[in-house]
Amino acid sequence: MASTLRTLEKTAKGALWHALGLLFSRRHKQRTPLDLSQIKSVLVVRPDRLGDVVLSTPVYESLKASIPGATVTALVDRPNAGVLADNPFVDHILPFDRKRPWRALRRLRQEKYDLAFTLNKTFSATASLLTFFSGARIKVGYRHPENAWMHDVTLPPDTLPRHEIENNLELLRILGLPNISTAPALYFNEQENQKVQNLLREERKHPDRPLVLIKPGTRVAEWGWQIRKFQKVTETLLRSEAAEVFIISGPGEENLIYDFMEGLKHKPFRLPQLPVRELACLMQYSDLLFCNHTGIMHLASAVQTPVLAIFKHGDIKRWGPYNNKNIVLEERTADSLPPEAVLKSIEQLLNREKSAISEPQNI
Repeated sequence: MASTLRTLEKTAKGALWHALGLLFSRRHKQRTPLDLSQIKSVLVVRPDRLGDVVLSTPVYESLKASIPGATVTALVDRPNAGVLADNPFVDHILPFDRKRPWRALRRLRQEKYDLAFTLNKTFSATASLLTFFSGARIKVGYRHPENAWMHDVTLPPDTLPRHEIENNLELLRILGLPNISTAPALYFNEQENQKVQNLLREERKHPDRPLVLIKPGTRVAEWGWQIRKFQKVTETLLRSEAAEVFIISGPGEENLIYDFMEGLKHKPFRLPQLPVRELACLMQYSDLLFCNHTGIMHLASAVQTPVLAIFKHGDIKRWGPYNNKNIVLEERTADSLPPEAVLKSIEQLLNREKSAISEPQNI
């Protein structure tokens, strides 16, 4: 029954998008490359998770470098809007509140955009509708059966596997933009830097050792490496005095982190839950981030801090760390990646001697 209902729902949604296409289909496609001198305002639509927004940052820098004088607006989910604060390549941030979508729609209709990008390579009904309601003169996106009618310039989504940053930038390259930046970047103000520096001065007990940030939690439990293995790695780093360790927790992970800390003989410092920007700022003062495949590894990429990430799901070529020193380890089947392999990778990323980190016993 559930399968039948899902099939009916998919069919109904497909029919709705087909009907919209019949009503609003654009009669001609835009020739490329564009005459960039005619572009005065640009909208970039990316209402997704944290990592997706961080990986979109090269788009804004590329737009500003290629179309001097153009106004660039970024439309992102409200919880992630702060990630783009202080970015010198973003003129306006338009937060999308999913509980009050009419607010963003009203602002979109008030503007007159010359150019709009739907960055999602995988079809997103939300992103597509936001781009459509923007009324932009030229709309660019990946070609899907549902929304191909609304874009003036399209790319097929079935390209060779490549990183999401490159997927985003390919939409700019097809238009002939001459100056493309590939490096994700975040920008911090003096207050954020000062707060993080104060925290480090107060909480670091061994500033002579490398600082390793460890996040054992993940959004979906089955996508995470076993907690007991994170405990063993943490205990080993502390006992061997190879590094100082700060533990990161996310929303809803209080019980997990409590159990994690209770199971340790040597206690690391547990970071309070920091705003995302302050956490990213802290990463730039750290020597390594060790985590599951989660969005915060892209924060580390944006501040060029080395990353050790464990992938139990997802496409590494598309979603792996980018533009920084990193090691990705896979555990696609249960219990196939031992702590010893992680410790060896940590040694490599910290440039430690091979025997510098020894394992504790009976953990």
